[in-house]
Formats: sequence, C-alpha cells, structure tokens
Amino acid sequence: MTITNLQEALPMPESQRATLALIDVEHGVKVVLVALPGGVKIAPHKAPYVATAQLLTGRIEVLKGETWIPMAPGDRVVFDKDQPHALTGIESSYVLVTHMRS
Repeated sequence: MTITNLQEALPMPESQRATLALIDVEHGVKVVLVALPGGVKIAPHKAPYVATAQLLTGRIEVLKGETWIPMAPGDRVVFDKDQPHALTGIESSYVLVTHMRS
C-alpha cells in the first residue's frame, strides 16, 4: 500500500482515535497508523513487547514511565516491554506505532 495523503488513507476523526494496520506479521512486527485528534487521550497502558511511536504530523505528548515528553514531527520514542505509556493529542496528529511482538 502506498500512502501519499494521510487524511485520505485514514480520515481524522473528531472525538476518538482511528487506526489503520499497515503491516501485521503474526508473532512479528505490527505497524499501525494512528489518527489522534487534538484533545484526545490514549489512557496509560503496557505492552508485553517493545514498541515505538513516531510522530508524522501535528503535536502530541507521550507518557513514558512517569515522564511526559512533548513530540514534534519526526520525533520517535521507544517503549520498553511492560513500560507504562500513554499519548495525548495536543493538536490533530498522525502517529506511526510499531509493535515488535517477536
């Protein structure tokens, strides 16, 4: 799948996040495009594997452990296995999330 326009591939919702799985290898890597409207929060949670979040557009804050990190387009953060994390849309944003499930 070639994506040349994020809004066409995954329209930005108004009040909740939306996701589009781009790659999903069973017991391997999963890459997900997330549309996160401004003001929307993804509650703190943990994953049983390493994960990353890379901001493509917009502005978000990411909770990593106990620290909130502001992110600008191009920034990436790595979450360790079982590390608490959360996301907040400061403005409408697109985030590329990678789950390394192997």
